Amino acid sequence: MMTRWFATRKHDADLMKTSLTRGVEKLLEGRIPIANLLKVQAIDIHQSQVMGVASLHVVNLTEKTCSCRRFDLEKLPCAHAIAAAEARKISRISLCHKYYRTQYLYNAYFTPVMPNAADVPIPEEVAKRICLPPDVRQPPERPKKSRHKSILEKVADKKRPRKEHTCRICNHMGHNSTTCPLK
Repeated sequence: MMTRWFATRKHDADLMKTSLTRGVEKLLEGRIPIANLLKVQAIDIHQSQVMGVASLHVVNLTEKTCSCRRFDLEKLPCAHAIAAAEARKISRISLCHKYYRTQYLYNAYFTPVMPNAADVPIPEEVAKRICLPPDVRQPPERPKKSRHKSILEKVADKKRPRKEHTCRICNHMGHNSTTCPLK
């Protein structure tokens, strides 16, 4: 199964003609319309001020950082960084980390996973080892008293109880006026 997975993923990575993987390309395409709405003003050679409707962010394209922190954490340009890159005529693809490149994905699946050969003997030290189940210990807090209720029990709890009818002759519960003993 692992051999099959690696082979299909390697083939899939080989078919990608873009420089970035498909998921990253879609993500960046989704950020472009947002970036087109932002206004960019240069601060210095490296930094730009990007203004939105209710936000103001500082983007540094050489250090690949933004004050919204999305560019720093994802290692992908946020909408602010894309707007700043477009204003400076820099490719947004060059701002992406190397992990998101198609070549990096292809290299990850380059080494084939060989299937297990049946004629290869199992080493003696591995065959002698006894595999025990994991140690299970009780969690530190007190055990719960309530159990998980079934769906039928939950529905029954939500149902309103029946109203007890009273007799209009004697005002006692448990019977009605047709079965009243005083009648």
